[in-house]
Amino acid sequence: MSSVEDLYLGVIKDGITRHPRSLQKRIGPSEIGRPCDRWILHKLNGDGEPDRGPAWKPAVGTAVHDQLERWFDAANVPNAAGDVTNWEWVTEQNVVVGQIGGQDIPGHSDLFHVPTGTVIDHKIVGPRQLSKYRLHGPSQQYRVQAHLYGKGFTDDGGWGPCRAVAIAFLPRDGELSNAYFWTEPYNPHLAAEAMIRANRLHTLLTVLGIDAALAASPLCDDEWCTWCRKEKRAQERAAGGSLFDVGELVVVQEQPAPAPIPLRAVEAPKPIALTCVVCGQPLAPAAAAGGFNTHPSCEGPETPAPRPVPATPQPAALAPVTNLFDR
Repeated sequence: MSSVEDLYLGVIKDGITRHPRSLQKRIGPSEIGRPCDRWILHKLNGDGEPDRGPAWKPAVGTAVHDQLERWFDAANVPNAAGDVTNWEWVTEQNVVVGQIGGQDIPGHSDLFHVPTGTVIDHKIVGPRQLSKYRLHGPSQQYRVQAHLYGKGFTDDGGWGPCRAVAIAFLPRDGELSNAYFWTEPYNPHLAAEAMIRANRLHTLLTVLGIDAALAASPLCDDEWCTWCRKEKRAQERAAGGSLFDVGELVVVQEQPAPAPIPLRAVEAPKPIALTCVVCGQPLAPAAAAGGFNTHPSCEGPETPAPRPVPATPQPAALAPVTNLFDR
């Protein structure tokens, strides 16, 4: 029998798994700007993302999006009849951002401010990401997503052209005063370049197939790319990767110790016998060490004649000293 805790967590996990965002396999505006070509190829091929467990953080973001939708809908002031005749905020609008392979790519924009023509996208992030975006601005993926929504509103024309895009980074942990609101003018060229890249990859996939298309695209270093991360792990396991690889223990087969190399005995050098240059008989070791090359008893032409030792000069005799006190 399952415990109450298991039942409780099971309902949450099932809700996350069954949410339309988790079931979506078709590529959308939030993924077209990803830097990894392999990610886009997998999405265009309809591949399911590798399992990484219940996506709790995205689920929290989805819940905040639902509440924000209610708040901004309520901010539109109705007339006396209860109808909103002058819309200021357009929430959760469906737009078509372009075509890939001749098929429309729909998107779901979070918010559009009609008077200023500003597309606004909500991002619910942790403290580390919030500090990074405050210092360096949004990633290229987030920028492309915002400009694609701007393209969708402009192409539709029902709410007027898009003039600016914005991303509201809201703290998942912290107070609303920590929020960061980023904005820049709408750039149709950025959106068009993203769609051209997606169509180029679609053509590559159509002509070569998924395996050849992936082989032509290098693995990326994005920590959030689940496909490349999974393939890197598989390659490192096959190559006998590090024990500290992404927290997983890799069993390293113990190699047998090499056989010892037999050592040869080193022979001591044989002493070289020195012989007398006169008689040819060996010299005594002490004589050879002293630099002699003849026996003392051998007198040959090489034996030098003894040199006389000079006499040591003797000091002159001292004169007797007269004692002055000798009377």
